[in-house]
Amino acid sequence: MCCLIGPGDSGKSSALDAIEAALSSRWIAFTETDFFCCDTSQQILIEATVGELSKQLLSDERFGLHLRGWTRQGDLRDEPEGNDEGVLTVRLSVDATLEPVWELVNERASSQRILSNRDRALFGLVRLSGEDARHLTWGQGSVLSRLTGDIDQAANNLAEAYRAAKASANLSAVPELAGAALVAQKQATALGAYAKGAYHPGLELGRGGFSTASIALHDAGVPLRLAGLGTRRLATLAIQRGAIKEGALVLIDEIEHGLEPHRVMGAIAQLKRAQQASVAAGSPVGQVVMSTHSDVALTEAEAASIFIARRDRGSGATTIGALAREADFGKLLKKTPRALFARKILLCEGATEVGILLGMKDLPPWLEARAPLEHLGVAIADGDGTQAPALACALARLGYAVAIFRDSDRRMTEEQRANCLGAAVPVIEYPNQLNTETAALLPASDAQVDRFIRFAKERKGQDSVNAALAHRFGEKDFAFDRPFADWDADLVLTKDEQKAAIADAAVRKDWIKELQVGREIAPLLLDIAVHSPASPLSTTLAAVRGWLYA
Repeated sequence: MCCLIGPGDSGKSSALDAIEAALSSRWIAFTETDFFCCDTSQQILIEATVGELSKQLLSDERFGLHLRGWTRQGDLRDEPEGNDEGVLTVRLSVDATLEPVWELVNERASSQRILSNRDRALFGLVRLSGEDARHLTWGQGSVLSRLTGDIDQAANNLAEAYRAAKASANLSAVPELAGAALVAQKQATALGAYAKGAYHPGLELGRGGFSTASIALHDAGVPLRLAGLGTRRLATLAIQRGAIKEGALVLIDEIEHGLEPHRVMGAIAQLKRAQQASVAAGSPVGQVVMSTHSDVALTEAEAASIFIARRDRGSGATTIGALAREADFGKLLKKTPRALFARKILLCEGATEVGILLGMKDLPPWLEARAPLEHLGVAIADGDGTQAPALACALARLGYAVAIFRDSDRRMTEEQRANCLGAAVPVIEYPNQLNTETAALLPASDAQVDRFIRFAKERKGQDSVNAALAHRFGEKDFAFDRPFADWDADLVLTKDEQKAAIADAAVRKDWIKELQVGREIAPLLLDIAVHSPASPLSTTLAAVRGWLYA
């Protein structure tokens, strides 16, 4: 299973279009706009190499003489050797005449084998894009008609229906039509489509005259084409896939379109189960290539199945990189999967920094007259502590603009810094080995320190906070409930030492170490930064904001 993600206009749908054009049994009509920059002097060339071949494809009467070898290292050679997998390479070429030519590629063959529509149908390709309602009827070329076989009796009944109107059709009495409808229902509901009753063939009047295209799948008397978008799409996909006996190459553009999250999860799970069943049975497994903009689909697909599409703005070239080959993205997928849909990602060292920035980003004066970060394709994500540098470098290799925002109380290794520098990943951190709590409290006024302590007591409890302060200061009998401005009378520590001690207690007892707590305290920290523009807190946040909006 391959899940393509990437920004809009990065070439995801074009990749699916290319696979379909090369392997579909449909005749594809090309125009000038299909050529790169509309330049017909540079021909279109699409090559698709297909493995896990059926016995029919492997026969010498078909394509066995054109087999190539796919090595364990992922290389292709024209003459298969011992441990190679036998594969076929299909080339689609279109020149200025706009006439497509499909052929098998093998340099050892004396001549290339031209492929017909019927030849390409053997590759078992299924495409679900928008809404292809023709597959919900028994019209010419629909999958239902292929599932059914001989429908001469249906034609006879249809002629009678033409004279006696809809009530006389009695299409459910045709065993082949009724059987195909039940098979379609079983496959569609297994994939997550809704059914009010039993699917059955029914006559649709007013659909361009009487023909087999007038026979459509019905659900409880209503044509299935009138069901919800999600059910129509799932039913169409299920019917197409069910018509292929050995594996299938399934292309799905935006699988979430028209589906609730639970049905997205169910559809992907069912596609996985079908593949697992094929593995268990030793039959061809097939392949699913889908695109998505849904974080639900992303987490269900798993890291090993995710591929990132990127288009170079200068050359227009699209590259597709495998997520799992770069690093372990498991925790990122679990915590912030939607970050992978962004153009720019700010990886924070932990939940504290993520929460603070999420709480600040829509507040004045942080936002001012700028567009919201979401409109710019920017995401703020948890980098999982010490894993942040490795994740950032891996994301940069996949084409993302990435930066790291972190505390500086724990130093990065020289190797981590060198890797970030080599990957052009900026590291934004507080100077002088400060953590967020200390950077926030040192420039704070007495009143702002009181607000910080009061905030902690509201969430952690007054007794818990007072006990943590008493332990840190070594003052069991000190009244920590009094205003911070009055602490000097009974403590020998300077103001900065007192603030550092409060920050240390906050770190040790995790006063703000949660994402939601970080969001809630963000207005206070932004207020401190605004009133102390030269402080490490203010200058560091300004650097973060500058990178986010750059």
